Amino acid sequence: MDETDYNIIDILRENSRETNMEIARKLNVSEGTIRKRIMNMVNNGIIRKFTIETSISIEGIVLIKLDSRQASSTLKVLKNLYRDIYEFSGRIDVAVRISKSTIDDLNMEVDKIRDLKGVVNTDTMVRLK
Repeated sequence: MDETDYNIIDILRENSRETNMEIARKLNVSEGTIRKRIMNMVNNGIIRKFTIETSISIEGIVLIKLDSRQASSTLKVLKNLYRDIYEFSGRIDVAVRISKSTIDDLNMEVDKIRDLKGVVNTDTMVRLK
């Protein structure tokens, strides 16, 4: 990766819908150069996905402690319910990122997690910025 690749990534982080032509204009290179570089970064796993921002206003990270005897089955259930799920070693076994339109909706979702068989404890952090 060189400076141009990093500049492309910076532009896409700011606006993932930016056209190749617009990126090329900003970086003073050809559209083909941008297209090839983006394709190479995707193929090499540097760019994993292009995302969007929504009007969803409440985002929480739910830290979950699992019963070790049921961890495997509970983890399967969580993976079927949530897209953004991360496994850890240590005091916390799993973290789930949840986005909702209201704090009440987030709270109801956390209650659903607490009710799952094998969940020992949860701790929810609400993103401020």
